Amino acid sequence: MKTIWKAFLVASLMLVGAFANAQTFCNNVGSFDIDALYYDGENVVVDYTLNLVPNVVASCGCDQKEALVITTAIERNNNKEIVEVLIVNGPYYTAKSAWLEERCYAVTDNVKYVTAPVNQPAIISSQYVIPAEDWVVPDTYLTVTTQKYTVPKCLTRLCGPENVAPVDFTVDPVWAKVPTPAVDPSKHLETTIYFPVNITTSVEDYLENAETLNVLQTLDSPNFEVKAIDIEGWASPEATVAYNQKLSEKRAATMKKLIADKFSFPESVYQTKGNGEYWGGIDNYVNASSDAQLKEWAGKSFNNLDLKEAALKKLAAYKDIFNTVYPRSRFANCKVTYKVITFDADACRALYTQFPDQVSEYEYVALATSSDAVDQAVLADGLKYYPNSQALNDIAGHAAAAAGNYRQAIQYYQKAGDSKEVMNNLGVCYILMGNKAAADNALVGAQGLEEYKVNIKELKKLK
Repeated sequence: MKTIWKAFLVASLMLVGAFANAQTFCNNVGSFDIDALYYDGENVVVDYTLNLVPNVVASCGCDQKEALVITTAIERNNNKEIVEVLIVNGPYYTAKSAWLEERCYAVTDNVKYVTAPVNQPAIISSQYVIPAEDWVVPDTYLTVTTQKYTVPKCLTRLCGPENVAPVDFTVDPVWAKVPTPAVDPSKHLETTIYFPVNITTSVEDYLENAETLNVLQTLDSPNFEVKAIDIEGWASPEATVAYNQKLSEKRAATMKKLIADKFSFPESVYQTKGNGEYWGGIDNYVNASSDAQLKEWAGKSFNNLDLKEAALKKLAAYKDIFNTVYPRSRFANCKVTYKVITFDADACRALYTQFPDQVSEYEYVALATSSDAVDQAVLADGLKYYPNSQALNDIAGHAAAAAGNYRQAIQYYQKAGDSKEVMNNLGVCYILMGNKAAADNALVGAQGLEEYKVNIKELKKLK
């Protein structure tokens, strides 16, 4: 007995170094290294290496004609599914009988005979796929039971069942890639420059004109092909209609010259036009005003615009209109029609910075995902202009889910349409929330995708 204890003590000391990071069992006679232990929605996948100390049979108090019987199982409460039975013999004798085999094969077909080497650890690798039953839930464990077999018909329990490790029930659904929106074949950019009263030249530094003109710099590159530049000039109403018509034509010509001198667009793309007087700013002012005289003036009919403007000058509100409305009524604007040849993030970001309403859905997607982290500011603007975009809502939904905000993610996907990819990703959100019924309903719309097949298995993990 003392010899056995000393052998067991030596074996235990050896295990401290060899199996420090493994799950030991039965007073350290062995340990498990778990490579895989998880429920995949249909089966429990088991992949482990069992390490037994040198002279393990003797270490457990067995004589030369006895064996160890090590049984692993998937177990919860009174429910059990046997993984395998290992019959471990010493190096000099094989304890084997029809009685023992009958009992082993009655519970599993996975029965192995192992001969432990002399003075060396026994290492047994096992890989199994065990059909899962309804009782397999997150508090299910891989267990081990150790018995001593004595010829001819005696099994004595030494240890167990002992919990080795919990079955991993972490769901791992798969996202589907939502198609990127098509590149717009033809795009438009609109810019406006303003003029002081009666001025048609030397206005590049007036108000925000310099900044506005610089935006066109982004289009003066091989990344873009400018198809047309349509320029229209306007004048405020304080002079005669005839005078203002000529003034508006000159302002259109001035804007063309400013652009042509600054950039290298072909002469053939330019079209200019003078539109005369601009009354839109005055109309907006009247609509926002509570001035009774101004409202009365606006309701009258005049034979021509000169008479209308003369009557306006007599009103108390005219001074404020002249100072606040007219400066923005003296302008020329251009509409640039162009084609994107290659996407350039820097050029697109320059356009986005000044004209976020003129960035396409495709460009918002590209800008929002141009770095490792989603650009939330760009994404928010993109959703403002394209609230039902499948791609932008997918990006937002995926980012929200990654942050654990599944309810917010679901709201994005509910705006993204009902494509198979969107319905798959909506189902993923519900799976991650643990809402089996909603996930099942969403995934119906994803049938036909490879991701659907994976996620149906993941769905089965939910109880």
